Amino acid sequence: MKAFISHNSVDKETARLLAVQLVELGVNVWFDEWHLRPGDSITGGIESGIVDCDAFILLWSADAQQSKWVGTELRAALRRRVDDESLRVIPVMLDHTPLPALVADYRGFNLTKHSDLGRIATQIVGEDGTLSTAQRLQTRLLELIANEFPGDDAIRSLLCSRCGSDTLIAKVAHDRRFDETTYEIVCEKCGCTCRSKALGPPVKRKRG
Repeated sequence: MKAFISHNSVDKETARLLAVQLVELGVNVWFDEWHLRPGDSITGGIESGIVDCDAFILLWSADAQQSKWVGTELRAALRRRVDDESLRVIPVMLDHTPLPALVADYRGFNLTKHSDLGRIATQIVGEDGTLSTAQRLQTRLLELIANEFPGDDAIRSLLCSRCGSDTLIAKVAHDRRFDETTYEIVCEKCGCTCRSKALGPPVKRKRG
């Protein structure tokens, strides 16, 4: 998911906090502070951000209403919306300033305090985004584990999945029913046990 946050400079802090919340949920956010460097074309950067985004997030306030930049960005997004109905236009109202007529029909949010930004970001992304974030974190954890242990190491656990302790003991067992060797990883702290088939020669090791 790619998001563009349209805002007036007076509302910069709110825009920044929302951008951070969205990034933490795995969203690719176009935010002027992060994408425009000295010497870059402002109009070119903004145009690219609006063309590529899946969600146009409008931070609306009395200051935004008076902003020529916000008005230009909004018109560009609405023009794109005519040709691309998949683009979501999401207003976030920071005060009681009435929305423009062409935006009032879109479902949005009323923001009364910054602590609500996390909830708003989660609703913008949806449950699929939360699941995607969990998957990315899991993938990254596995990458870290893979770097920590050799590829032929049968015991590739860093922490107990139940209590988070790193006091793990590896044990080797032989299952006569299936004539196969298995590894048991036991947490000394909580007793949680995980079993898996042996991936290499039986070796007893202790991590802690």
